[in-house]
Formats: sequence, structure tokens, C-alpha cells
Amino acid sequence: MNVSSTAKLSFLHPKKILKIVLLTIVCFCFLPFFVSCNKEVRYFDYVSELRNNIFLAETDGFSLRVYSVTKESPYSADGVPRETNVRTEIWLVAPSGDKECNVSFSVDAQSYGGEMSFDNVKTEYYYACPLDISALKELVCHIEYGETTLDLTASSVVDESTLSPETVLQNLVTVETELFQGLTDKYGFAGEIYVRLIYEDSPYYYVGVIDRNGQTNAFLINAKSGKILAKRQS
Repeated sequence: MNVSSTAKLSFLHPKKILKIVLLTIVCFCFLPFFVSCNKEVRYFDYVSELRNNIFLAETDGFSLRVYSVTKESPYSADGVPRETNVRTEIWLVAPSGDKECNVSFSVDAQSYGGEMSFDNVKTEYYYACPLDISALKELVCHIEYGETTLDLTASSVVDESTLSPETVLQNLVTVETELFQGLTDKYGFAGEIYVRLIYEDSPYYYVGVIDRNGQTNAFLINAKSGKILAKRQS
């Protein structure tokens, strides 16, 4: 402290000096609290299910869908995000489900594949493995269905005009401010988020915002413009 500052303080009443010191201490004690309250929440960190790419192929009697996904484990829509795992999911519609079916494919010179199980509810064959294919443009799958063999080239529905899941979610946070602020406090976001790319003639996003009570606010979003096309609460 310089001489002029010391001189100024000498004219202050001791009680005023004590008040200034106490106020300074309080400000420093509560500074971390104010910083934590004002920290920016990265909502994408709370995404517990992500589908960021879809690959499609079709030929006579066969329809192939390949998904690039990330899912929490254990999987539960309870508003609590858990550790996630990256995986590739393959679904095949075939003439019937009474034949043995195998799939094989390669990514970066590594081979993958195996026997596909038949889902009696969806009436489709299914195969999954821990593999990230989100950046691919196509995937060539070799199918052995009973005595029939075929190669299907599944092409991605994502192109340069398709918004990323991160951009779609950030746009939603901006539009649905009340919803996200209502679930956000100094500890972060009290919920989990699903972001799924879907395809029906053109790509869309489904975004589900799930609170700790299991209530879901669901949104259908145009994957090109980011416009909300529909929303509902359940």
C-alpha cells in the first residue's frame, strides 16, 4: 500500500475499516459460488442416446438399414444420463424370418459381422457390434440368407446440408428456453436427452428431453433447416 492510500485509511473510523475488510472477505468467499451459478451448461454432455447417421439399401425382397448410434448402459428413460457406448446396428427386412442369416462387412481393412438374430416383434433380422461408422458415406454389406447371397451397398442419408446433432440441439435450447432453464440449476442439467436421426423420404431429428420424473418433451425437427415441425409432452 502506498503512502497516499495509508493516509486516506488513517482518516477512516476503525469500524468502517473493519466493515470494508469483512465485505472483501465475503466477496472472495462467495466468488466461486457465483462463478458456478453462471457457468455455461453444455447440454450435449447430457445426451444419453444419439443416432447420427443412417445408411439405406434395397433390392428385390430385401431392405437394409444401418444405424450409427451411441447409447447409455443400462438403457433407461429415467432422466439420468449414464456412460454411453458407440455401436453399429444393422436391420434387415427379408422375404421371411425362417432362414439363417449372416452379415459381413469391412471398415478400415478390419472385418466385422456374424449371425443375425430375428426380432419377432419387428419381423426383422438384427446385428450389432461396437464400431463407430458415423463418418462413413456408405457401407457394403454381404448378406447370406439361407441359400441366397447378395451384396448391398448402403448409402448415408447425411449430406452437406444436413445439420449436425450438436447444432440441432443448440437451436432447440435457444427456442425452448423455458424448458431447459426449468431443468437447469447450479449443479447442471437435471435430465437426459435423446437425439435420433430418422429418415422418412427425407431426414429429420427426433429430440426427447426427459426429466427425473420420466416426463418427456418430444420434438420433431427438420434436419435441413432446424425448424421444429411438431412437439408433444408425455
